[in-house]
Amino acid sequence: MTARVFVTALLGLLLATAIPVAARADTVLAICTSGGCQCSLSPLSAQEIAEVVGEPSISETPVDRAVATLVYEPDAGIMSWVDAPRRDIYASFGGDGDCPVEVFAAPDAMVPQDGTWQWRTLAEATSGCPADLGGMLAASQVAFMSRRVEWDGAFHPDRLAEGLPQPDVPGMSSYEWREAGPYRWLSDNVQNRECSDGACTEIALWLTMTLVAPDRISGLLSLRSAIDAPKAAMRAGFGLADCRVRVRFDFMRTGP
Repeated sequence: MTARVFVTALLGLLLATAIPVAARADTVLAICTSGGCQCSLSPLSAQEIAEVVGEPSISETPVDRAVATLVYEPDAGIMSWVDAPRRDIYASFGGDGDCPVEVFAAPDAMVPQDGTWQWRTLAEATSGCPADLGGMLAASQVAFMSRRVEWDGAFHPDRLAEGLPQPDVPGMSSYEWREAGPYRWLSDNVQNRECSDGACTEIALWLTMTLVAPDRISGLLSLRSAIDAPKAAMRAGFGLADCRVRVRFDFMRTGP
């Protein structure tokens, strides 16, 4: 199996098993590279899939989402709705025949280990932000926030809530978690939009955490800050029009 095929299969498995299919199966996803596609039934919405893979914008709007396919091209970084039959989509990437829609089984039972857990920043990415923000993030790429956790036999991010970066913005609530799949939790309630004197500001914060092993939690923090106001081009030049920040992190069990 080539590295590309392995990564494509792994990405498909992640998106297909994000929450139980019986609970909310609403997106047919095709992950396509040169040579064909992998098609799967994802219980995530299109926007949630875009957040998971780091492509927040989706081009095109399908006529009927019940029959359309969400096509993701990881090599090109493109995600779009396509109304064509999946056989035609498959053929356009060099595949032969149909693209069977796979449904993956739920993962085995897993319980996080009690003990000391520590946050570790893995990577940061910024887009459309002030020039010095990337340097500030890179300088802060160190392990921090160590705490002892008693899980009581089940994974829930509230056990780590006291040490998480807090949305310290007036009018914005703290994290509210909803289960987005086996061992995966999502907080997307931290959003605020205010307008005054012809200018609007918008802030949105997504935070996901997934238990990937009894001693490891994988997470993604995604922040968007936008200002819609006069002199938009000037604001964009200073990184004030539409700033997006993504931070990938782990929580690792480091001891008892």
